[in-house]
Amino acid sequence: MSFRPVRLSLVPLVVLMLAGFRMPVPGEVSERLLYDVRGAFVTAQPDVSRELIARTDLLVDTAIQATTRSIMLPRTILTVRIDKVKPSQFLFGYRYQATVTVKAISVTSGDPVAEGSFQESSLSFGAQGAVDSLANKIADRIASEFRLASPQRTTAITAYAEAGGL
Repeated sequence: MSFRPVRLSLVPLVVLMLAGFRMPVPGEVSERLLYDVRGAFVTAQPDVSRELIARTDLLVDTAIQATTRSIMLPRTILTVRIDKVKPSQFLFGYRYQATVTVKAISVTSGDPVAEGSFQESSLSFGAQGAVDSLANKIADRIASEFRLASPQRTTAITAYAEAGGL
């Protein structure tokens, strides 16, 4: 039996695996969104629910308050704008899709230093659950992009355990 066909099929497989490997560039800036975020302001269009705005604002502010930096960084304030929310009802629940724009504004100069937008969606069995889930996903995305601490959200059992009940 000849191993030539096996070798010929193995070469493209090895090349394909090695093509997915990427070495980091030596001068690449990996901390480009690392700022000392001092506060956040969440706004939205008039047709966006107030619960979504308030919940997102609360979660982002909580992440900002839980974050401490050990080095001096440029101080910024975040403006979060929920541009468009599309609710849709499915057979077994609700789906909300939101387009969000975030700007980081320098505290010292007042100039925007970073801006970006993203889309987030959530699926839930109830309308209120979908709004809460969407707010959580938006806040988690902002926290991960700006490397903010994501405080653990307490559930009933962990709140009971922390209170000394367990």
